[in-house]
Amino acid sequence: MILQNYSIRQRIWLVTSSILLIMSLLAYWSANLYGHRAARLSSDKQLLGAALQMAENITIVDGELMVDLPLSAFEILAMSPNDRGFYAVLDASNRIITGYEDLPPTTKSNGASPYYYNAHYSGEMVRFVQLKKRLLDTDIDTSVTIILGQTALARDTLAKEMSFFVTQFVVLFFGVSMLLTTAGVWLALRPLKSLEIELESRSSTDLSPIDMRIPNEVQPLLHTINFFMDKLNTTLKRLKRFTGEAAHQLRTPLAGLRSEAQSALEESDPAIREEQLKNVIACSDELTLIISLLLNQTDLAHRFQSEDDITVSLPKLVTDVCREITVAALEDDVEIAYLSENADATITGNEYALKQMVRNLLENAVKYSPPHSIVEVSIFTVGSNM
Repeated sequence: MILQNYSIRQRIWLVTSSILLIMSLLAYWSANLYGHRAARLSSDKQLLGAALQMAENITIVDGELMVDLPLSAFEILAMSPNDRGFYAVLDASNRIITGYEDLPPTTKSNGASPYYYNAHYSGEMVRFVQLKKRLLDTDIDTSVTIILGQTALARDTLAKEMSFFVTQFVVLFFGVSMLLTTAGVWLALRPLKSLEIELESRSSTDLSPIDMRIPNEVQPLLHTINFFMDKLNTTLKRLKRFTGEAAHQLRTPLAGLRSEAQSALEESDPAIREEQLKNVIACSDELTLIISLLLNQTDLAHRFQSEDDITVSLPKLVTDVCREITVAALEDDVEIAYLSENADATITGNEYALKQMVRNLLENAVKYSPPHSIVEVSIFTVGSNM
C-alpha cells in the first residue's frame, strides 16, 4: 500500500478558509437581519410620528368630534417620495370618520397602542400602524382609532443598501483575512523551509548537529534529525574503523599468498612446489578465517546497535551450541559432554552475541584438545542463590 503525501499548507489553508467562510456567512446573515430590522424600525418611527401628529389634531368641540389633519403629518410621509400613504380615522364604533374606507384593520392588537402590522392593499404590501386616542369632554368619554399605512419601497431600498454595504464589508473582510492567513501560514512554515535549505547546503560528509533558531513546535523534529545524524556518524566511524582493520588484517595473508603462488610458478622441483602449494592453501585458510572473523565482528556490532537485550536461558543456549558443533568435533576425534543439570540459569544480553561467545569457547576447546578426549561442559552460578 502506497501512502499518499499531503500538504500541511493546504490543510491549514483549507481549514482556515472554511472557518472564515462560515464566520463570514454568519456575519452576513446577522448584519442583513439587523439591516432589515433597522430599516423597519426607522419606517415604523416615521409612521408613528405622522400618526401622533394626526392624533394631536383630533379633538371634541361642543360635543362634536373635530378632525383637522395637519400638513406636517403628510410631509413626514412625503420623506419617502416613491411610497404611497393611506390613512383612516375611525370612531369608537369603528365607523369611518375620514380617510380610506377599505383599509384592512387588524383584529390581533389585543388593545396594544400603537400596533404595527403588514397587509396587502391596493396590490402592494403596506406597513400599517394603528393608534388609539382617548377623548374626554364634560359629558363625553370616547376614543378614536387612527390607521396610517405606507408602502415599503423606501424601507426595502434602505434594507438593500444596508445589505449591499454589509456584503461589501464581508467580501473585503474575507479577502483580507485570507491574505493574512496565507501570510501567517507562510511565516509559520518558513522554519521548515530554512531547515530544508540548511540540510541541502551541507556536504555529504558533514554530520555535525544542526544548530539554528526554530520555533518550539519544530524542536522535536530538529532533535530527531540530530539524533539520527549522530547515529549515522557513529555508524560511518565504525565502518571506517572496520575498513582500516580489514585492510590491515588482510594485507599480510594476501602478500604471503601472492609470494607463495609466485614462487610455485617459478619452482621446477616438484617436491618444493608441492610444499609451496600447501603454503598457498594454508594462507587461503587463514584468509578465510580472518574474513569470517571480520564478518562476525561486523554482524555483532550491527546486532548490538539494532537489537535490545533480552533474558536468555543459558542451558538451552549452551545445549543448542553443543549440538551444532558435535559433528565437527567428532571429525577431530573429540567428544562433547554436557554435564550441567542447572536448568534455571538465565542471563540478560544479546542472544546472538552470547551464542557466538559460547561457540568460540567450545570450538577452541575442541581445536586444542588431543584426539580421543572429551570436552566437558557445565554451567555454574556464582554469587547467586539459584
